[in-house]
Amino acid sequence: MTGSAAQAGLRFGPSTKSWTCVEELEEAFQSLGLDLQLLQLEGGSLASRMLLLDVPPLRLVRLQLNRRVHGLGAKPKGVLTISLDLDPRPREVPYRSHGQVLPDDTLFGLDPSWEVHLTLPTAVTMGLVFLPFEALARWAEPLGWPGFLGELQPSTNVLSMSPSSSSGLRGYLRALFALAEQEPGRLQLPATEGLIRDDLLPLLLEALVSGPSLPKAPRSPARIAMVKEMQQWMRDHPNRPVTLADLCRQAHASRRTLIQGFKDHLGMGPMAYLKLLRLHGIHRTLLQAEPRELQIGTLAGEWGFYNAGHFAADYCRLFGERPRDTLQRPR
Repeated sequence: MTGSAAQAGLRFGPSTKSWTCVEELEEAFQSLGLDLQLLQLEGGSLASRMLLLDVPPLRLVRLQLNRRVHGLGAKPKGVLTISLDLDPRPREVPYRSHGQVLPDDTLFGLDPSWEVHLTLPTAVTMGLVFLPFEALARWAEPLGWPGFLGELQPSTNVLSMSPSSSSGLRGYLRALFALAEQEPGRLQLPATEGLIRDDLLPLLLEALVSGPSLPKAPRSPARIAMVKEMQQWMRDHPNRPVTLADLCRQAHASRRTLIQGFKDHLGMGPMAYLKLLRLHGIHRTLLQAEPRELQIGTLAGEWGFYNAGHFAADYCRLFGERPRDTLQRPR
């Protein structure tokens, strides 16, 4: 290891934070260089927890969520973003990346040119590693991987891991996060630098080089490109009155194709997704507004909710609280 990282040494800075809404979680991701828009896809109070380890130039994150969440947006520049499930188990609703079902033993989110388009199942514990390409190239050769970056397959966003690579990498990260949570003082020891260099990095390199890319999902009438295009159109027209027929015309698709596409990739139809998108828009507004300066009924009408009773029930079902409770939250 050379340069400023060697002079400064590796320093752990463990910190844990919790959030009860996706808007707060978005801000946390922005601090990591991920400019994401998050949507809670199922009802109930959100509980999210993030443990961050700063190990310059690495950043290690453990994210825990109790609700299904969908995220889309940009990745940090010049950084390899590595994601994996730290607690694989049989799930009724799987992880999906760009519409593709992710098996348990995969690394995903690797291609820096792809945007994030990820749907997380209920009750997940996910690990993320942010590793600058410059540092990766500098470390690879001394560890016995010369020309490592050239071995990474271009345009590969998802890699399968062998059972040994999977258990080794997952087990090491789980142990590291547990140590940071239970005995953070031990991570200030000088030996930490050697642990990361000699243990974690070889596990990452082995998984990245030896794993075959996951075959692309077969083409189907419910194409992910159509779903992404319609998601963007909905975000660009948040307050526009729209029917399913309007969405079909915009997508140049039949009702069956559009509905099946959204169900395959997001677990719901396009109109249900649009309702969620608009409920989140109201939620964001209520979090930022001054209580004395906003009328909830007027705001709901601006977002296309004209029946106050139905709106309040939908809002409470999704967020686990009434609109006025959100409005009264401490700023």
